[in-house]
Amino acid sequence: MLDQLLNEHKDTLVNALTSKLGVNKDQAGGFLIKVLPMIEQLLGDGKLDMSALLKGDLGAIKNSLDLDMLGGLLGGGKERAEQGIDAIADPISNELDKLDDPIGMLGGLLGDDSGDLMSKAKKGLGGLLG
Repeated sequence: MLDQLLNEHKDTLVNALTSKLGVNKDQAGGFLIKVLPMIEQLLGDGKLDMSALLKGDLGAIKNSLDLDMLGGLLGGGKERAEQGIDAIADPISNELDKLDDPIGMLGGLLGDDSGDLMSKAKKGLGGLLG
Protein backbone atom coordinates (compact mmCIF):
# COMPACT_ATOMS: atom_id res chain seq x y z
CA MET A 1 0.00 0.00 0.00
CA LEU A 2 2.80 2.42 0.80
CA ASP A 3 4.35 1.64 -2.59
CA GLN A 4 1.06 2.72 -4.17
CA LEU A 5 1.11 5.88 -2.07
CA LEU A 6 4.65 6.60 -3.21
CA ASN A 7 3.74 6.05 -6.85
CA GLU A 8 0.60 8.19 -6.72
CA HIS A 9 1.82 10.97 -4.44
CA LYS A 10 5.58 10.98 -4.84
CA ASP A 11 5.63 14.62 -5.92
CA THR A 12 3.69 15.69 -2.82
CA LEU A 13 6.02 13.77 -0.52
CA VAL A 14 9.15 14.99 -2.31
CA ASN A 15 7.87 18.57 -2.10
CA ALA A 16 7.18 18.15 1.62
CA LEU A 17 10.77 17.07 2.16
CA THR A 18 12.36 19.68 -0.08
CA SER A 19 10.35 22.56 1.35
CA LYS A 20 10.62 21.60 5.02
CA LEU A 21 14.20 20.32 5.04
CA GLY A 22 15.78 22.19 2.15
CA VAL A 23 17.07 18.99 0.54
CA ASN A 24 17.17 18.42 -3.20
CA LYS A 25 14.75 16.16 -5.07
CA ASP A 26 17.28 13.34 -5.41
CA GLN A 27 17.85 13.27 -1.65
CA ALA A 28 14.11 13.36 -0.97
CA GLY A 29 13.43 10.58 -3.48
CA GLY A 30 16.21 8.41 -2.06
CA PHE A 31 14.84 8.86 1.44
CA LEU A 32 11.31 7.90 0.35
CA ILE A 33 12.48 4.83 -1.55
CA LYS A 34 14.16 3.58 1.64
CA VAL A 35 11.82 4.71 4.42
CA LEU A 36 8.42 3.67 3.05
CA PRO A 37 9.32 -0.02 2.54
CA MET A 38 10.92 -0.04 6.01
CA ILE A 39 7.70 1.27 7.55
CA GLU A 40 5.65 -1.21 5.53
CA GLN A 41 7.87 -4.04 6.81
CA LEU A 42 7.39 -2.91 10.42
CA LEU A 43 3.63 -2.87 9.89
CA GLY A 44 3.71 -6.29 8.27
CA ASP A 45 5.77 -7.71 11.13
CA GLY A 46 3.30 -6.29 13.68
CA LYS A 47 6.02 -4.11 15.22
CA LEU A 48 3.98 -0.90 14.99
CA ASP A 49 0.79 -0.03 16.83
CA MET A 50 -1.47 1.01 13.97
CA SER A 51 -3.85 2.93 16.18
CA ALA A 52 -0.97 5.03 17.52
CA LEU A 53 0.37 5.47 14.01
CA LEU A 54 -2.97 6.69 12.68
CA LYS A 55 -3.23 9.11 15.59
CA GLY A 56 0.08 10.63 14.54
CA ASP A 57 2.32 8.98 17.16
CA LEU A 58 5.55 8.50 15.22
CA GLY A 59 7.65 7.40 18.20
CA ALA A 60 7.45 3.70 17.36
CA ILE A 61 8.54 4.35 13.78
CA LYS A 62 11.43 6.52 14.87
CA ASN A 63 12.54 3.99 17.47
CA SER A 64 12.40 1.07 15.02
CA LEU A 65 14.29 2.42 12.01
CA ASP A 66 17.97 2.95 11.25
CA LEU A 67 17.78 6.71 11.64
CA ASP A 68 21.50 7.27 11.10
CA MET A 69 21.33 5.61 7.68
CA LEU A 70 18.11 7.41 6.74
CA GLY A 71 19.47 10.74 7.96
CA GLY A 72 22.54 10.25 5.81
CA LEU A 73 20.26 10.19 2.77
CA LEU A 74 19.08 13.66 3.77
CA GLY A 75 22.54 15.03 4.45
CA GLY A 76 22.59 14.58 8.21
CA GLY A 77 22.16 12.08 10.99
CA LYS A 78 19.45 10.78 13.29
CA GLU A 79 17.86 14.20 13.81
CA ARG A 80 17.60 14.76 10.07
CA ALA A 81 15.84 11.41 9.62
CA GLU A 82 13.35 12.31 12.35
CA GLN A 83 12.67 15.60 10.58
CA GLY A 84 12.13 13.70 7.34
CA ILE A 85 9.65 11.34 8.95
CA ASP A 86 7.82 14.30 10.48
CA ALA A 87 7.74 16.04 7.08
CA ILE A 88 6.05 13.13 5.31
CA ALA A 89 3.70 12.18 8.15
CA ASP A 90 1.09 14.86 7.43
CA PRO A 91 0.81 14.22 3.67
CA ILE A 92 0.55 10.47 4.29
CA SER A 93 -2.03 11.00 7.02
CA ASN A 94 -4.04 13.27 4.72
CA GLU A 95 -4.11 10.58 2.04
CA LEU A 96 -5.13 7.90 4.55
CA ASP A 97 -7.95 10.15 5.79
CA LYS A 98 -9.36 10.20 2.24
CA LEU A 99 -9.73 6.41 2.18
CA ASP A 100 -13.02 4.76 3.12
CA ASP A 101 -11.26 2.26 5.39
CA PRO A 102 -7.66 3.29 6.16
CA ILE A 103 -7.35 0.78 8.98
CA GLY A 104 -8.46 -2.00 6.68
CA MET A 105 -5.99 -0.89 4.04
CA LEU A 106 -3.14 -0.90 6.55
CA GLY A 107 -4.42 -4.19 7.93
CA GLY A 108 -3.92 -5.75 4.53
CA LEU A 109 -0.20 -5.44 5.19
CA LEU A 110 -0.52 -7.75 8.18
CA GLY A 111 -1.97 -10.76 6.39
CA ASP A 112 -4.53 -13.18 7.77
CA ASP A 113 -3.67 -12.74 11.46
CA SER A 114 -4.65 -9.09 11.51
CA GLY A 115 -8.16 -9.43 12.98
CA ASP A 116 -7.31 -8.89 16.64
CA LEU A 117 -4.90 -6.07 15.91
CA MET A 118 -7.42 -4.43 13.58
CA SER A 119 -10.08 -4.66 16.26
CA LYS A 120 -7.77 -2.97 18.77
CA ALA A 121 -6.85 -0.28 16.27
CA LYS A 122 -10.49 0.48 15.47
CA LYS A 123 -11.35 0.66 19.16
CA GLY A 124 -8.35 2.93 19.80
CA LEU A 125 -9.47 5.31 17.09
CA GLY A 126 -12.99 5.44 18.46
CA GLY A 127 -14.44 5.16 14.99
CA LEU A 128 -12.79 8.40 13.92
CA LEU A 129 -11.51 7.00 10.63
CA GLY A 130 -13.72 4.02 9.93
